Amino acid sequence: MELNTDRAPGGDLGVGRIAAAQERLELCFKNESFLRTALTHSSFAYEEGDCEFNERLEFLGDSVLGLAITEYIFNHFPDMQEGGLAKLRANLVSAVTLAEVARELELGDFIFIGKGAEQSGLRTNSSVLADCLEAVIGSIYLDQGFEAAAVFVIRLFESRINERGQSKEQGDPKTNLQELTMDRWGTLPDYDIVSQEGPAHRPMFSAAVSVRGQVFGRGAGTSKKRAEQLAATEALKEISKLKL
Repeated sequence: MELNTDRAPGGDLGVGRIAAAQERLELCFKNESFLRTALTHSSFAYEEGDCEFNERLEFLGDSVLGLAITEYIFNHFPDMQEGGLAKLRANLVSAVTLAEVARELELGDFIFIGKGAEQSGLRTNSSVLADCLEAVIGSIYLDQGFEAAAVFVIRLFESRINERGQSKEQGDPKTNLQELTMDRWGTLPDYDIVSQEGPAHRPMFSAAVSVRGQVFGRGAGTSKKRAEQLAATEALKEISKLKL
């Protein structure tokens, strides 16, 4: 994409860059100064003097992003336990994922950045891109409110949310239980094979899983692993009912 090499966010060429950014982001700002600030890196502000840069908006956008993602996965994955939800959210709001999304948007093309930073390649730096995307989310929140910002977030992240969320839902129940008990109590579950019945060629194992001495799940299967998985599945359901 070819853009004007403007040096002044408030000047005529700056207006052209902001217009191009809005078109790429599929947004229409009421107050374009919010977006201009979101796209201004500190290196540009330090070189050019009196202009705002995006660090405060990044701080705001981080919270808006987290809430938008949390609300969406909470509503769309009703069977996912707390530990799985927390891990999925952390994956989605990570700097790595944010930088991926920013690159897909070609967000780096629109950043106002200092000459020195430009020469050192910061325009394509993952951290700079991730921070800028968070700042853009913060700017939408200030300009149009949470609902508009959340719509923007989900538009960008929905395919990743569903792909990674389905993977998490279909994960190993023992792993999910381990994550849940660590999140809630800072401890791991204990498994016991309480009985083995049936002939040697077709045994049936019974397992119990406990946390801090309390049994939360039981299961029976033709292998120890299967019995423990079923016990973990029951424990996930029982623990989710607890009011902590």
